[in-house]
Amino acid sequence: MNILIIDRRAYLHWIRNIRQGLATRTAILRALESDQWLTASKISTEVSVTAGTVSYHLRNMEREDIVTRDPEGKGWRLGDFDQTALADYVSKRRKKARKKRSKKT
Repeated sequence: MNILIIDRRAYLHWIRNIRQGLATRTAILRALESDQWLTASKISTEVSVTAGTVSYHLRNMEREDIVTRDPEGKGWRLGDFDQTALADYVSKRRKKARKKRSKKT
């Protein structure tokens, strides 16, 4: 049995959080744990996915302030962010879903 451990920062608000995307973003976040700027191609060699896939996930994570792009174009690194706990995030989503269901009826 494989147990997949997902970094809580891999859960994004603006896209669907499917298992493969969560695993890929978790691997990208682990690669970015050093304090150095890393390019998408460098991260892709560590994560074993294409540089395009890494860029896609980095742009999505940048939109939610999880990663930061170097203004000089030297790469990416983890951003300064204040993310809520996953339990709080899931709780808020459930409340919104209940409100939507009640409005439809």
